[in-house]
Formats: sequence, C-alpha cells, structure tokens
Amino acid sequence: MKYTYFSVAEIIEVEVDEQLYIQLIAMDREELNSNRRYRRHCTGPLDGCEFRGEWFEDKFDAIAEIEAVIDMEMLLAPLTELQRFCFLETRMKGRTQREVAAELGKSRSTVQVAVNGAMATLKNIVR
Repeated sequence: MKYTYFSVAEIIEVEVDEQLYIQLIAMDREELNSNRRYRRHCTGPLDGCEFRGEWFEDKFDAIAEIEAVIDMEMLLAPLTELQRFCFLETRMKGRTQREVAAELGKSRSTVQVAVNGAMATLKNIVR
C-alpha cells in the first residue's frame, strides 16, 4: 500500500505493508483529533504561555507606534529640511546645538535660528 507523507518541503509516497499503513493512518487521525481538541480549548496562539513565572504579554503596541510616527511626520511636514533635522536632533534626541552645528558644518547660531523657527511654526500648527 502507498502511504503519502507530507513534509515541509515536499510530498513523499512510500510503499508500506498493510499493518504499518493502518498504524500510520491511525497516528495521523490521532494527531488531527489532538489538534482539534487543542484549538477548541485554547483562545489564542499564546494561550497558556508563561515566561519566567509571569504571563507573557506583548508590551509593544505596534499600531500605536505607527500612528505616532505618522502623526509626527504630518506635524513636521511644514518645516524645512534644516529646521526638521535641527529640531529632531536638539529637542527629541537631546543633542546640543554645538554638536549639530559641527555635524552640519554650520554655525551654532544657524542651528539656533532653525530650531526657533521650527518651534514657532509648530506652535502655530498646534493652536
């Protein structure tokens, strides 16, 4: 008798005797029933999972993170490229105006004017 074995990569047909064929079919049926029982009693793929004694939960909300990035991009859209870069580096990343000026090859006062212009534009948008 031919028994069909489904591997991850391919389908394999093997010639086996009748007694082994019956056992293999019974094992397939038991595995299928076991999977059905599991799906019936579990509410999700991580149901019953524990991590170091605490219930495992996803502390990272990807959708909220994406929405925040989109909101930030829309908020910063009216700024010039220089204003956006200087604002993000000094106000969001905490770098000094001197560090940003050195990176850009500009004076510190240029960075200061760009940040102040960005702040004024953002204040008008928020109002």
